[in-house]
Amino acid sequence: MSGIGTGPLVARAVSSLGLPVETAFGIAAIAALVGGLFFFILDGPLRRSYTGAAPVCRIDRAAAGEVLRSKAIFPIIMVGLGGCIFGGLSSFQTSFAAAHKLDYSLFFLGFMSAAITCRLLVAGFVVKRDPLISSSVLTGLIVVSILMFIELVDSGPTYLLAAIILGVGYGLTYSVINGLAANQAPAGQTPQALLLFSLSYFIGVFGYPFIAGKVIVYLGLSALLKTTLVIAILNWGITLGRLALPFRKRSYVG
Repeated sequence: MSGIGTGPLVARAVSSLGLPVETAFGIAAIAALVGGLFFFILDGPLRRSYTGAAPVCRIDRAAAGEVLRSKAIFPIIMVGLGGCIFGGLSSFQTSFAAAHKLDYSLFFLGFMSAAITCRLLVAGFVVKRDPLISSSVLTGLIVVSILMFIELVDSGPTYLLAAIILGVGYGLTYSVINGLAANQAPAGQTPQALLLFSLSYFIGVFGYPFIAGKVIVYLGLSALLKTTLVIAILNWGITLGRLALPFRKRSYVG
């Protein structure tokens, strides 16, 4: 999350200093090399600390079908929808900021700070609460944030506030639904459920911007925000539906 948020801030700093855009790509290349170096350095200690056979986690059609027929399918769908929301909003934030005469770095600063702070300081508390209630509240915050982008953002402070609310909702929702995917997977299929969880996230975060770009080209930025709002409401609806279902069952039995 820090890398995703820092990248645009580095690009903004490069632009402010009047340096060529290639400088930002050079910094990204250096960061990638440093990351690879860390893996190389840690290879020996990790091998020495684990003497058993290396665990292999793979998924086949039967395992995928079993996971997708279980309750784990709900958090898997939700993380994909959440990836769509984050991918769409972050990829075209420069266009949004330019249209409103704002500095796009405010979005990434607010989002990154809120998401990282919440995951470090608050996630441990949130994941111990009822996950359905927590996810309902947090996905509701995402809806509120997108509504703010559509209706209320007209200055730096409101822009920053909307980004912070998105960071809180999105950052903590991921932790909650990741636990749901693991806990609600069929017996013996937790690794496979988490693989599908990660796959769904990457499909959303990298696939939706392609669609979002088409929406902007043909329908405009406003249409993109409204489309993303529909996705956020659908995501919220999943949690509300799951939260309400036990009450409906108890009411019917009574």
